[in-house]
Amino acid sequence: MTEQELRSRISRSQKEGFRALFEDYKSYVYAVVWNRIGHVGTKEDAEECVSDVFAEIFLHYSEIRPGGLHSYIGMVAKRRSIDLYRRLSVREPGVSLDEEGMQNLADDTDVETDAESNSLRRRLMEHIRSLGEPDSSILLQKFYYDRSSSEIAESMKLQPASVRMRVSRALKRLRSILTEDGITL
Repeated sequence: MTEQELRSRISRSQKEGFRALFEDYKSYVYAVVWNRIGHVGTKEDAEECVSDVFAEIFLHYSEIRPGGLHSYIGMVAKRRSIDLYRRLSVREPGVSLDEEGMQNLADDTDVETDAESNSLRRRLMEHIRSLGEPDSSILLQKFYYDRSSSEIAESMKLQPASVRMRVSRALKRLRSILTEDGITL
């Protein structure tokens, strides 16, 4: 649905229009949020953040300039997810593992392998983010959420052929970036 159609629907019925706006943009917002907090938060954290994003959009809808809805939604999602990332990344003072917890950790986990894997995942996500929007969101939806090009196109207001082309080009750029960083997958 185009922005004009959404605005028209909202002017007829705010409840119905906001529901349509949510349905059209929820996947995009979730991808932006999860891209930022995925390695420090839970799915519940992401869902709560998505709700906060839409609450802010609905509260400030009248201030969004025509033609700027998609950009505004992306900006709010990015800002809210950064705030959540910061909150989730801060370790509470006084929290530490007790001896029993440390023993269980040592028994069940290969810390070195986990740390290396987490570091690689973090670097990969940084490189995906460096591709910029909408390419990073498209790759995340395609490969992390296993969404089809048609589903991605619908949620991002693009043509399926455009999504496929963006995936192809973004993967080429990502391969080049990973090779420069010495990462082989």
